[in-house]
Amino acid sequence: MPIAYIDVPQGIRIEAKKKLVKEVCDAIHEAYPIPDTRILLCEWPLENVSQDGRLDSEPARPICRLEVPPGVPVEAKRKLVKRISAAITAAYGLPKEDIRLPSGKVVATNWVLIFFLEYSLENAALDGLLAFENSMVIESMQEAMKVVEAAE
Repeated sequence: MPIAYIDVPQGIRIEAKKKLVKEVCDAIHEAYPIPDTRILLCEWPLENVSQDGRLDSEPARPICRLEVPPGVPVEAKRKLVKRISAAITAAYGLPKEDIRLPSGKVVATNWVLIFFLEYSLENAALDGLLAFENSMVIESMQEAMKVVEAAE
């Protein structure tokens, strides 16, 4: 039931895509152990992407939107975004870029942007059942909470 939409530049080989979706799926499933994790790669030619008002900017800056149920603790989300960011960075060979902040501090970024879109279980459905009525979803979310509690 968790879904990842990953907006990326065109051009990596199928082997790299397979590795990317496997790594992203494993990361998502660790945080949200619900069956049916879907990942959609949305590939964009550089001439259709603007970054800071410029077309054809390289390297393109990937965006990942995670559509998931609420309730996963922040620490699980931290681990998830680190894994997804690392997988996307590796697949696309994204370089680190140093950015100087107004304070003078320099930070390094690879520009992988990740958003969480959380849907309450009454605002999602699977197989004609609202998610809060679907035993597959409920039992999976309960198991996820047990794993988190055991880790704490």
